[in-house]
Amino acid sequence: MDTITSRHDPRFEVTMYKYIGMDNSHKLDFYLEHGGYEAAKKALTTMQSADVVNEVKASGLRGRGGAGFPTGVKWSFMPPVDGRQRFIVCNADESEPGSTKDRFVLEDDPHQLIEGMIIAGYAIQASLGVIYIRGEYHLGYSRLYDAINEARAKALLGKNLFGTDFDFDLILHRGAGAYICGEESALMNSFEGYRANPRLKPPFPAQAGVYGMPTSVNNVTSIASSVHIINKGANWFKSMGTQDSSGFHHVQISGPAVRRGVYEVPMGISYREIIFDLAGGVTEPVKAFIPGGSSCPMFPFTDEYLDLTMEYGVVAKAGSMMGTGGVILIPEDKCIVDALANLVHFYAHESCGKCTPCREGVSTWLPKMYAKLLVGLGEAGDLELLEDVSHNIRGRSFCPLADACIMPVQASIKHFRHEYEYIIEHGKSMYPKKSRWQE
Repeated sequence: MDTITSRHDPRFEVTMYKYIGMDNSHKLDFYLEHGGYEAAKKALTTMQSADVVNEVKASGLRGRGGAGFPTGVKWSFMPPVDGRQRFIVCNADESEPGSTKDRFVLEDDPHQLIEGMIIAGYAIQASLGVIYIRGEYHLGYSRLYDAINEARAKALLGKNLFGTDFDFDLILHRGAGAYICGEESALMNSFEGYRANPRLKPPFPAQAGVYGMPTSVNNVTSIASSVHIINKGANWFKSMGTQDSSGFHHVQISGPAVRRGVYEVPMGISYREIIFDLAGGVTEPVKAFIPGGSSCPMFPFTDEYLDLTMEYGVVAKAGSMMGTGGVILIPEDKCIVDALANLVHFYAHESCGKCTPCREGVSTWLPKMYAKLLVGLGEAGDLELLEDVSHNIRGRSFCPLADACIMPVQASIKHFRHEYEYIIEHGKSMYPKKSRWQE
C-alpha cells in the first residue's frame, strides 16, 4: 500500500491542514508569518480563562480521539484553582489501525499544537502541559522537540507569556509502542513511570490525574481546533457541520480507494461523498467499510450505510461509531473471518492483561477460536459459542480495549454470518485468498 498523504478538496475550506506539506511548515518563522500564536495572544490578553472554556463549549467541539465527548464540557470539570499543580495532557499516542490524522499536525505543523496547548492550559489554568507522543512517530517527535525549543527561545513558552502573569511550559514524553497508552489513565501511569495499566474510575483525571493532580487529557486535533475557535469564534466553527456534530473533522481513507489519504471535511458529509467524491471511488469491488478506525463496528458497503452522514448520533444509531474518522474499505474477495482474525490478533497483542475478560477472552480465547476456524477445524456450535463469549466480554472489562475488539467481532457476525457458517461447514474460506493463518 502506498503512503497515505494529506489531501485537500477544493469544495471545502481547509483550516487545520492548510499548510500541511508546504516547505518549512514545521518551523517557527513559517508559523509566525502565517498568523501563528495570535490566537494564544488573544486568549491570554483579552479573555478570562472561563471565557475560553465557554467559547470552546459554545462551539460544540467534541473530542476527536474517538469518544466524541464535548471538549469545553471536559475542561469545565476541572475543580476551582486551589494552589495545586494542574496539567493539560495531549494524547498523541495515535495507534488505532486506520488512524493517521494526528501525525500530519505533529510532523508538519507542530507549532499549531503547541499554541493549542497554551490555550488549553490557560483555559484550565494549568501551568504545565504534557505531550505524550507515539514511540514510532520518530519524525513527529523530532520536529515537535525542535518546535518546543524554538518556542522557548522566543518566550512563547515559559514565564509571563505575552506580558501576562500566566506561566506555561511543555514536557514532551515519548511512548514505547503500547496501544493501551491511548487510554488516558494508562497514558498517565506510563508517563509517571509505572506499568501502563488503566486506573479505576472514579476518580477521573479532573480530580486526580497526573501525580494525583487535576488534569485534562485531550486529543491532538481537539487541542489544535481551539486555535481556530479562538481566532474565528464559536459561531464560525458551528457554521460547519450539524447541530449534533459541529466543525470539521479529518477523514483517513485506507484500503482499495483511488485516492487514499487524509481529508479535512465538514461534519455531516456522507460516507458516499467521502469514498466516491473525495477518494475517487474504489479500485475493486468492496463489501464492507469501517467508519472510524479498527475499533468501530463495520458496515456493509450498501446504499443504506453509504448514505449515512458523518455525525456522532447518526453513526451510533446505525450501530457503529465515528471514532477517529479512519475509514477502512474491505475488498469483496477478502474473507471477513480472516480480516477479523487479523484485528483480534492486534488487540490480543496490545491488551495489558489487567482484567480477566481481556486477558483470558481477548488475549487467549478469541485468537485460538479464529485460528481454529481458519485452519479448517471449526465445528457445529462454534459460531454460537463465539457469540456467547463475545456477549459476556463486552462491557465487563476494566477499560474499553476489550470492547474495541469485541464490537467489530459482533458486527462481522451480524452482517456476514454466512461467511462464518461457510468456513465451519466446509473447512475453508469462501474466498481463495491465502491468509497468514493458513500458511
